[in-house]
Amino acid sequence: MNSKIELLNEYIQRCDSCSEANAKQLEYEIIAVYKDEIKNITENLDSYMYHCGTIKTDYFGDLKILKAHLINHKANLENNLRFSDGTPSQIFNINQSQNTDFSISITFEQTISAIEAIPDETLSQDDKEQLEGKLTKIKTEKDKSKLWEKAQSALKWIADKGVEVGIAALPYIVEALKNAK
Repeated sequence: MNSKIELLNEYIQRCDSCSEANAKQLEYEIIAVYKDEIKNITENLDSYMYHCGTIKTDYFGDLKILKAHLINHKANLENNLRFSDGTPSQIFNINQSQNTDFSISITFEQTISAIEAIPDETLSQDDKEQLEGKLTKIKTEKDKSKLWEKAQSALKWIADKGVEVGIAALPYIVEALKNAK
């Protein structure tokens, strides 16, 4: 696992230090390496959109999107999250037995990492801060009825922002509500 994280760190660093002249080659290399691991890696890339030949492809801009994909993928690996058909799930081993109990714990820190990994084109930095504030209020609330009110407010806000935001934040909200006393 460490070698995968190291490789991701190398590509992220190469994105940061890449010149515009080398951006196209680095884009193709990243896509070739991660196309089977990162679902929809080419989505929203300028080089994969149809242009009528009149617009110059922005490979340098594409690298920013690819870097966000790599950071998100790294966070998923570090938190043992895998994505299959677009839905996140915690990876764990279950030994077969008649009375197998297990639980999945989603931490506040994991949730914040997932939110920060969402590309700015999907969720602006201001919106990320606003969502983190809503989640902090949920985390610190002790009264169950007030917690539910704060969760409802956050859920309404998330519903307006889209599926990717929901995937990042909803597991934490559900766990907070489930653990409320």
